[in-house]
Amino acid sequence: MLKDYQSNVTTGQAWTILNFHPNTDMKKAYTQVLARLNQIPEWPAQVQKPRVIDYSRDAGSTLASLFLYSESEITEEELVLAYRSYVEPSLSKISGIEQINLDSNRAEQRIDIEFYPEKLALYSLTLEHVATRLSRLADSSGGGLEFGTREYRLLFRGQSQFEELEDLAIGISEQKIIRLKEVAKVHKRFAFDWSYSAFKGHKAMYFYIQPASSINALEVLQSLKAAVSEMNEGPLSNTGIKLALSRDNSISIKNALWLVYGSIAIGVILACCVLYCFLRSFRSLFLIFISIPVCLAIVLLLMFLCERSLNLISLAGMALSIGLLLDTSIILVENIQRLRSEGLETINAIHVGTSQVTGALVSSTLSSILIFAPILLINTNASNLFEDLAFTVSSALLASLLVAIILIPAFARYMLKDEFVDKSTESKLNGWENFVCAPSRKRVLAIIWVVLAVPGALIMVWLSSPQLDLLPDPKEELVMVYIAFDEPKSVLSAKNQVGRVIDSRIEEQKHLLGSPNFEIHGQFCSPTYCLLFFYPEGIWNLDEFRKWIEAQLVGDLVGVNAFVYQGSLLRLAMPDSRSSQLDLKGADLATLQSTGTTLLQRLKLTFPEARITELVPFGNTLPSIEFYPNNDKLAFYGININELNSQLVTLTGGRYLGRFYSGGDSLPFYFKGKEPEHLHELLETELVFPEHGPVPLRELVSTNIILSPGSLYRTNGLASVSLNLIPPEGMPIGLFVERVKKEVSQFIINHKEIYVEYRGSADSLSVFLDEFGKMFLVALVGLLLLMRLTLSSWSLALSVLLSMPLALAGGMLSLNLLNLWVPQNLDVITLIGFMILMGLVINNAILFASHFEQAIFEGKERIGAIESAVKSRIRSIYMSTLTSILGMLPLVLNPGVGAEIYRGLATVIVGGMTFSALFTLSFMAAILSCRSFCVKLCPDEANLH
Repeated sequence: MLKDYQSNVTTGQAWTILNFHPNTDMKKAYTQVLARLNQIPEWPAQVQKPRVIDYSRDAGSTLASLFLYSESEITEEELVLAYRSYVEPSLSKISGIEQINLDSNRAEQRIDIEFYPEKLALYSLTLEHVATRLSRLADSSGGGLEFGTREYRLLFRGQSQFEELEDLAIGISEQKIIRLKEVAKVHKRFAFDWSYSAFKGHKAMYFYIQPASSINALEVLQSLKAAVSEMNEGPLSNTGIKLALSRDNSISIKNALWLVYGSIAIGVILACCVLYCFLRSFRSLFLIFISIPVCLAIVLLLMFLCERSLNLISLAGMALSIGLLLDTSIILVENIQRLRSEGLETINAIHVGTSQVTGALVSSTLSSILIFAPILLINTNASNLFEDLAFTVSSALLASLLVAIILIPAFARYMLKDEFVDKSTESKLNGWENFVCAPSRKRVLAIIWVVLAVPGALIMVWLSSPQLDLLPDPKEELVMVYIAFDEPKSVLSAKNQVGRVIDSRIEEQKHLLGSPNFEIHGQFCSPTYCLLFFYPEGIWNLDEFRKWIEAQLVGDLVGVNAFVYQGSLLRLAMPDSRSSQLDLKGADLATLQSTGTTLLQRLKLTFPEARITELVPFGNTLPSIEFYPNNDKLAFYGININELNSQLVTLTGGRYLGRFYSGGDSLPFYFKGKEPEHLHELLETELVFPEHGPVPLRELVSTNIILSPGSLYRTNGLASVSLNLIPPEGMPIGLFVERVKKEVSQFIINHKEIYVEYRGSADSLSVFLDEFGKMFLVALVGLLLLMRLTLSSWSLALSVLLSMPLALAGGMLSLNLLNLWVPQNLDVITLIGFMILMGLVINNAILFASHFEQAIFEGKERIGAIESAVKSRIRSIYMSTLTSILGMLPLVLNPGVGAEIYRGLATVIVGGMTFSALFTLSFMAAILSCRSFCVKLCPDEANLH
């Protein structure tokens, strides 16, 4: 289903973006768009068929960017020849590369027959006569002839070779054959002006690689680097041309992956250490440790069977799962050991211990997995980032349950036989048991716990919530400089006034004392902006880099605005993850342009650190010449307006004649006049008309020079002007958009005919929050129903559910503590952490409530049942909680590349589980001591149990 669309028409090109709702079948939508385009009748011959790109299949991401350059003087034609001869054939063989994009330096060429109007007039040759002669240069077939017993196919060879075009006879004057070279020149040139591109200050050809969907990025990048090295050492070495990767994403990916691998290893070590402190038995420790490799193997197998990729997010899910994998095994082994310490034989202890906790383990595991069902149902543009996370963690939990109830009892039969049970840690917990049970022994204390804990926790969550953001913003070792022009420039002006000036300054500055240390740098320019990048070396500081760029490179450039920022790792997957668009529409174009310009200046003043630019130029910046026909003269000379327009097109941009085959290439073929140096020269150009001879153009038209829009931009079919909004470094999108909306609402009051719409990250964030709110309620209801199926009453199920706000408060408090050291916003991945936390912390309450219920069934009083539940479960709960916390702690503390992606999520879970360990048991003791939450059994129920 189509959500909205935008279109933009500029000189020489146009694009349309169709945005669909998240639940749309994109394969079907892609096919329908192609079918509709193929139904367009009579597509202009000189216009290329539109290219349709499905951005839902990662087509918008960039795998790597490259520069083809030479350290000596080189022409653009030589670069294109090297690209076509060596680079393109080599890269096209690499599996996983979807497309090589040459938008900045396009290699397409065209043939221009550039005529001299005065020479055509001299020989009385009309434009129509010469154009017709040239357009018929084509081979054709003419049927067949039979001579004797053989039949011959007739071929007409009308096509000339490129080198022969200048000698083509195009007319006759005074018994003399007029050849094309006498009235025109033949050129082969690029069909599109090259944007300025440079690598290390040298002229370059820039292009970037777009990956196919579902690839192994590291494998493709490794193949790409091998191909680059092979070309540089082979065919390119004889040409003086080099191919360089300007952006090698494999470095950032590998650093991030090694960070996760390290976190997994450290998490395993910490978890094992805390287990040994409790168990004091290497046998029991090894028995529990078996869960980790077996569960991870099961997770990998499930990922393979479900065709899931092993990426940074799924690996982070494994790191988060390290402590969780041990929970079920810890509870089972600890319960078996407890029964052995009470005198049961090992075989009986395994049988009884397993049967006692199986129901609670199944319930707690299902509750954790249940949380991920709503997560997978969230349909937003960012959902693909946590789908792998949800799949990995839920698979790990399911695997841990299967290992605990099937594999652990079998191994325990042999590994725990004749093993001494150490009770030293149990005595150390006696004091804490008394603290946990205290609320159940004093009614006033219990009421205070019940009345204040839940509302207080919810108030803490509300008041301490950090600012909302769409996605985390992990940084990489890259400095970017976006240089926006106040007014669009020609390609030549952008190159000479900005591009080359900056490159010369870099060359002068980079070896001076005080300049930052870097080796690789480059840039490419378009008519509206230049983008400059540096790869720093050694220890560097962004603020110092920014000051150097502003003072030494761009500070005195006129008519530009420079924004210096650090590159983001997530731009590979979601290039526009921090970009929002503001559309103004509803009025005529002139009013929209004027209002948009005023609003742009106001927002720039209000948010000087933000990157606020025109999505397309607002003003009438394109110099244009209007031609008004003299109808009386046209009637006198016997031509109509369409014929005159055709003559003007031929004199200026050129008339399209068809395709010319040259050297195996099919090139566009144009017939155009020599470009005049000024308007007066154009108007003095003489056109030849039969029976009238040469006639100057000024007799046929009058002219007017104006400024016209450089582009025509529409959203949903309505004329619009749009601003692109990127918040300052470190500011969350939610806060930035909220302030922008407030500023815009105050401004737009005086422009009642105009209305405003927001797109991009602003819209994505609001859509996600709406989806998240719904799925959060679904998760709560699902957990409540599951608790009711597991426990004997609604009140007992509700008591378990009411324990969760304490953990949520702990997660939010941990985020605020983290912000004291490193900035951490409440982004969508961190919000998902709260949903995961709900499914994890409820496990402690379920274990407590199930044992409490069992004790009640056995005839104990409420207080006695609470004390029994605390005594039997406190050790296993703290063991499992501490292993989970320590297993995830490295993800919180690691400072490496990419850690920002999951640091907030891990912090929420670690903080929430810590709060759960400290307060959940006391809260459960308090709430279960209240009569309204007491389990009441009829005689039949008691006998049944």
